Amino acid sequence: MTTALPDLRDLDMESVLEHSYKDYHVKGFDYLCLHRSEGLTLKAYFFEGDVQNASEVVNPHNHRYDFHTTCLSGAVENRWYRSYPFGFNGDTRPQRYNMFEWRTPLNGGGGFTLSGEITLQNYRAMQCSRGEGYDMAADELHTIQILKPDTVLLLVQHEDVVPVDQPTLTFTQSVEPPDLSGLYNKFTADQAVKRIEQLKSLTAG
Repeated sequence: MTTALPDLRDLDMESVLEHSYKDYHVKGFDYLCLHRSEGLTLKAYFFEGDVQNASEVVNPHNHRYDFHTTCLSGAVENRWYRSYPFGFNGDTRPQRYNMFEWRTPLNGGGGFTLSGEITLQNYRAMQCSRGEGYDMAADELHTIQILKPDTVLLLVQHEDVVPVDQPTLTFTQSVEPPDLSGLYNKFTADQAVKRIEQLKSLTAG
């Protein structure tokens, strides 16, 4: 399988440790940053524990950038959402959501701020197993469900199209925003090396 990975034997470990996080967004979701620049970021997501049993890993949201996801192991379902106009030909029923502006604390932001309500519809889903993937534009709304244990995803993230000082959006059916307590923990060097070795085994050949 061909992947857009740097040489894993020659990573800048100082940069990897600076930009990588355990329990990223939710418990059991690890984010390993392999390369980071203004125009291109390469990162791997690892899912284990309770996150594998959740109906959604995170709430529906948009992004600051366009990106491509490739499944390296396990399986994932990507779900797209839209606001009005809705479709009703086999599409799911539209539902009300609370809309939160999200300014990530990792960029000095204050987290979630409630900004109103909106009706959204999950109108499309795609399941991907090893070697398969999907593209997302920054303004598209989505979430994912992990379908198999030990799923690993590779993301190729392009340059920001939403400035860092502008919020992205997250949508919840709860009146409360997602709980951030206990999240965004740092890797030790040994933990990062273990994840890198896991990637090597998945991308060999």
